[in-house]
Amino acid sequence: MEKLARVSRRRILKLAAAAGALGAAGLPGPAFAAEDNDEKRLYIGYSLHPTGPNSTAGTFDMSVRFEDSGASTVPTFTVTRIGNSDRGHISGRQQFAGQKGTIFTHFEGVTFPFGNPHAIGEGRFTILSGTGAYAGVRGHGKFLIVVDFTTSQLIGTSTASVESD
Repeated sequence: MEKLARVSRRRILKLAAAAGALGAAGLPGPAFAAEDNDEKRLYIGYSLHPTGPNSTAGTFDMSVRFEDSGASTVPTFTVTRIGNSDRGHISGRQQFAGQKGTIFTHFEGVTFPFGNPHAIGEGRFTILSGTGAYAGVRGHGKFLIVVDFTTSQLIGTSTASVESD
């Protein structure tokens, strides 16, 4: 554990020194959070609550490739326990209906710990179609959602690489 901490500090010091050298040379500093193709990246944050045993609804905000906000729904999803483990397979469809159009997705992933009032869901999703400004959009990405069944709150993020016609 101590060796990992030393490596992390060393890497941080190297990055700080490189950034300082760039700044001293009058060059623009690195954009640590940016990627080469930011215009193709889509970031979505959402807050959902259960509307039935296998459905949720709430709101979303999206940024970078498309900027919009509105209602998000998961009309149906399934969770199936994986053997005797504390994990479950989750799949379903989610839609993001904003002021500029609607994006329809399909997701699949794993949720854990199974049956716990505080759980995580993570996996991949595919953009199936879109309407309005999102017509012709296609892409795929990853999602992460944190669930608190005691307060009926689901907070998630999705990050995708997208293209459009």
